[in-house]
Amino acid sequence: MRLKEKLQILMARHSLNGQKLAKLSQVSDSEISRILQGKSRPGLDNAFRLARAVNVSLDFLADDTLDMDANQSGDLMSPDERKVLNLTQKIGATEVAAILEVIRFLGYDVAMSRLIGAKPIIEIDKEPVGELRAAPVLSPPAANPTARASTATA
Repeated sequence: MRLKEKLQILMARHSLNGQKLAKLSQVSDSEISRILQGKSRPGLDNAFRLARAVNVSLDFLADDTLDMDANQSGDLMSPDERKVLNLTQKIGATEVAAILEVIRFLGYDVAMSRLIGAKPIIEIDKEPVGELRAAPVLSPPAANPTARASTATA
């Protein structure tokens, strides 16, 4: 696969246009345009900058006989998973840990319904027959200290 084809695929994967790639890689717009048209091949410095900008090895970018980067055995994430990963990197590790703790505590369905604003659908038997059914916990114990005590004594 030729350099221009590789760059086009990598730019699409990273949602980049020529100007964004130029800014990210610090390679001029005109040089990127010439590369994408197949009229130019970058020098070592620019090739290295481009490879770093699109997160591939220099070998992969420079060698037209390679169709896949040996350092990346393929992107196993879906586009939606990639978006979630990018968002988590933007908001920070502490906030992500707090969100995951809430999801672990409340359960996925309840936590997601709170995040998107929908009310959860929870079915509770009014008169349990034969077995004790615990009511779902909708708020953390710190916010409602009597919730745990009332379900434990029921």
